[in-house]
Amino acid sequence: MPVSHAFENVPLLLATGQGRSGTTVLTKSLAAHPEIYSNLVESNVLNDVCVAGRNSSTMPSRIRQMVLPREQHDLVFRRMLLDLLFPADRWDGEHPPSTLSTFSAMTPEAAEFAITVFPGIHFANIVRHGVEVVASRMVHRTLGQQSFEDHCHAWANAQQMAEWGADRPEFTLVRQEHLLKRESCERAFATLFSRAGVREDSACTDYVMEHRYNQTRYDGEPDENNADLSTRIERWNKWSDRQRDTFVKICGPTMDYFGYPIPG
Repeated sequence: MPVSHAFENVPLLLATGQGRSGTTVLTKSLAAHPEIYSNLVESNVLNDVCVAGRNSSTMPSRIRQMVLPREQHDLVFRRMLLDLLFPADRWDGEHPPSTLSTFSAMTPEAAEFAITVFPGIHFANIVRHGVEVVASRMVHRTLGQQSFEDHCHAWANAQQMAEWGADRPEFTLVRQEHLLKRESCERAFATLFSRAGVREDSACTDYVMEHRYNQTRYDGEPDENNADLSTRIERWNKWSDRQRDTFVKICGPTMDYFGYPIPG
């Protein structure tokens, strides 16, 4: 068996969500908490490894091929993920931290396995208005190479995790629009920390109020629109009729699910 990791028994607060939804500011604001040790990395390796672990422990053909007992199998995956995400030589504290944190976009299937290998895990899943996410993806230096339909499907997939976690105590939905103003941001973190068993601290809200990441700028857009995230829904008017029809067809049900209005 692998040598035990220094963080073997430390709970994990996992930030997750679709890209361009506020994942960076959520990840880094959690790192500002004095009792949370974050690796400050946005990587999907946790999801990828959990998918492999779930397949090897649930598919009948893989179960028959399993060499280790299930408990040891899951422990190997846990320690591998800890070694990948939180190398022990990067921690110089005298005692282990109270809580670990990192980011990984997750699917429900991967999340099910993560619950098994990380007892006490809590998912902080951020969601943002679909028009804003698609508009942001369109002008991103790498994501922008995808088709408009791909952008719509990527955002619509956000509903899968939200539905999976809706009634789970280890899941908190964080709305990006609630992070725009201090009062609602404080409430959002208070809810998250209460559910995750983390002590409240104003450092997370302070960080959000002082930082904006990956701001989207359209040609000719005034600086005040770029600075005020709440105005980004106006980008709907820059789309073609075909793009708007495509968005309604693909994203309409998810917009309804989250209670986001489609501009008319």
